[in-house]
Amino acid sequence: MEDMFNNLNEKMNRTILKDIEFGEKSKEAVRKSVRTSNRKKSNLQFRLKYILSVSVSCVLLLGLGLFSFSKLGGFSDDQSIPENTIQSPFNSNKNLDTKEGSMYTPPNKEEYFDDMNKGEVLSKMLNTPMHFKTAAGEFEVQNIYNDGTGSTVNVKYKLSMENKVGGYVSFKNHSLDGELVQNEKAVHNDNQVWNIDLMRKSYRESEFDPKELQKKVSVEEALSIDSNKVYDKLLNLYDWEAPPTGTAGISLFPFHKAVQYLGDHEQWDIEKQNAPMLGHNTIVLSGEVKEKVARMKNVETFRFWVDKDTGILVKYEEYDSNGNLTSYLHPEKLEINVSVNSKEFIPNLTGLTKKEIPDPHYEDSREKEIEVIEHADYYKEDVDQVLQTLREDINFLYEFTGPDFELYSASYERYKSFNQAYLTYSYKKGENVEGSGTRLLYVRAYHNDSVTRSSGAFDTNKGKRTEKFTTNDIDWTVYELDRPQSAHFVGTSNEYTYEVVTQEITAKEAMSLVKFFKPSKED
Repeated sequence: MEDMFNNLNEKMNRTILKDIEFGEKSKEAVRKSVRTSNRKKSNLQFRLKYILSVSVSCVLLLGLGLFSFSKLGGFSDDQSIPENTIQSPFNSNKNLDTKEGSMYTPPNKEEYFDDMNKGEVLSKMLNTPMHFKTAAGEFEVQNIYNDGTGSTVNVKYKLSMENKVGGYVSFKNHSLDGELVQNEKAVHNDNQVWNIDLMRKSYRESEFDPKELQKKVSVEEALSIDSNKVYDKLLNLYDWEAPPTGTAGISLFPFHKAVQYLGDHEQWDIEKQNAPMLGHNTIVLSGEVKEKVARMKNVETFRFWVDKDTGILVKYEEYDSNGNLTSYLHPEKLEINVSVNSKEFIPNLTGLTKKEIPDPHYEDSREKEIEVIEHADYYKEDVDQVLQTLREDINFLYEFTGPDFELYSASYERYKSFNQAYLTYSYKKGENVEGSGTRLLYVRAYHNDSVTRSSGAFDTNKGKRTEKFTTNDIDWTVYELDRPQSAHFVGTSNEYTYEVVTQEITAKEAMSLVKFFKPSKED
């Protein structure tokens, strides 16, 4: 209550009272009211008039006070805000109290009720960080995949992106049969992140250096990005590092879903312009799911509830071909532009053990200079695109050919001026098998003077050499592995090296397969 009346005179002078004049004309009217008559009045009559005058004055002052108070934000009614009046939280005045533990109260969130078109909805979802300063919420999200696996996650979070930079998100991950498999919390402020594992009673620390977001990304820019790389590439366009909000980002920063589900305007419609939800005004969208999403999840159609003011994805539901609900985000609470206290962004680590984040293991320090040029997996069109780039840039590339081999992933890497290729093949994968399957052939090709990664599929404990042979101009040596039904082949041809590591494919069987390992560019 005390804060409400601080600087009240200054606040009132900035609002409706600044336009009220009290000049000579007004003063004379008051004088005239006071000079009612020259006749002598009785004591009782004077008191009655005095009481009446005071009562009327109080009523007038109370009315004026309430009117001014409402203008100062004491009361707020839902009203629309023109799109062009929304200010970026990253560009506003920062001359606020930033003492440790002090409160930061952002401006009130006001609802937007104007009709929106598809482009405006998509733009809002792609630029949610531009439309709110703080948020707090709780929701449950569930995903079920085509292979029958899935999870249910309960999420609770609070986030501030300006002045009191920081946030926390806690999530409990349950398997579909209800078993708790993960119970973690991440807390961050403007210089540090704490990742807390409540099941193992441990935590890790890392640095966090938030950047101010100033650039708005256009729909055209976003839709030009490969949908599998939307999140990272959008952050590059923003020149911004997203807060470590984890699962809460599905709702707060729905960039990926916006592009994957709404990128093709022909596949969805605006079902309802204004739908109240948890005190917010949302727009309801519905449509069909693209093939890429349907390949991983048992989903054919969807519905989104998007906050019209911020673009936050408040709720979503996904349905299979029979209309059954298969995946969803169901909210329990969503508060926008809530007050924050910096003490909320300091974790309680009592009774927890600190775990150090291990540095990447490099057998050769030069591995730090290896860069990933392109990478894709799972989605055939994306993998084929990387493969085509490899074919164009690497003239020593070999590939497995034939109907029994299905390329699952492709990577293009480089050490200094030396290009490297990494390919993963599924071998005789079942028709109804999702993902890569279990029988795999890992392949890499590189120049003899190049440096390759010491970790990953090729980091094996090679046993004794069992075979040496030549096929398709490659001299192969076969090594036993300590894993059953696996082997490591190392081949050389001129100045290049080729490696093949098998999974659930014996050395004997693999020796019969390398005859299908042929140059990409035949003379």
